[in-house]
Amino acid sequence: MKLLFSFALFLSLISCTSKTEYKVIEGQAQGTTFRINYEDNYKHDLSNQVDSIFKMIDKSMSLWDSTSLISKINSNQSYDILDSHFINVFNASETTSKSTNGYFDITVGPLVKAWGFSFKKGLPAPNNAQVDSLKVLIGFEKVKIENQKIVKANPNSQIDFNAIAQGYTVDVIADFLASKGIVNYLVEVGGEVRGKGKNKEGLTWKVGIEKPQDERALQVVVNLDGKSLATSGSYRKFFENDGKKYSHAIDPHTGFPVTHNLLSISVIAETCMKADAFATAFLVMGLEKTQELAKKEDLEYFAIYEESGEIKTSASENFNKLIAKD
Repeated sequence: MKLLFSFALFLSLISCTSKTEYKVIEGQAQGTTFRINYEDNYKHDLSNQVDSIFKMIDKSMSLWDSTSLISKINSNQSYDILDSHFINVFNASETTSKSTNGYFDITVGPLVKAWGFSFKKGLPAPNNAQVDSLKVLIGFEKVKIENQKIVKANPNSQIDFNAIAQGYTVDVIADFLASKGIVNYLVEVGGEVRGKGKNKEGLTWKVGIEKPQDERALQVVVNLDGKSLATSGSYRKFFENDGKKYSHAIDPHTGFPVTHNLLSISVIAETCMKADAFATAFLVMGLEKTQELAKKEDLEYFAIYEESGEIKTSASENFNKLIAKD
């Protein structure tokens, strides 16, 4: 399950004496914060257009809006046809689910709610019987698109795009900036980032990955040009029951929170939607499976995990090459 708050990234946006104009748009959207920094030589004021993008995607995929398309689908209300954004995210989710052997699953929402990581907090942990009763609703293969409509094998199954929608939003905004002829930009929504070109100093954009032990400190800083980076972590999002910690990451196969020692996983990919989805899947899979699948999918990752009480890291070779030296 994707974290619903921004926790993993700090943006290095340092001003200088360059004559190049850069503009920053920032605020709150999709239950989190966003920051967009872009070269503005032509005095583009894109605030209203960016706001419209957020509203358009929320109207399609927001679980917090009872009138959104996804809310109508989940409650089996009537609707017209699926919009292009919904279809794009659904198809990408299905592809990721197949690639990860179901570790990424947009139908896992009922289990997330049952374990207290959704709208209602502090619920008692479900017992085995309750988990088993919900598992019949889970499975990405149980929902599909036919004639631009969602078809469910079980009408009580629900769709949750929280683990991929913010990454998709980053891509939509980045593509919008590119359509305006903007070649230097950094887009961040809820900690998911896509960068291209140079910052105000004329240097490649730098993005920091946070230390699990200290939200004000960085584990590493990476150069980001023409790539996207997304992070998923469990070191803050958990609850305790009878002295036991439960991670927010739910394994769709078992119906239970994961118990491995992976604290956070960052993924670099061509699109932020892909990085976002795989970061979620990797957090559920654990480090060993992540290493195998990342190599197969040609994805770069940076993992932070705990071993014998110590914080350790693991990264793919090409990810290491992107780490800033200064």
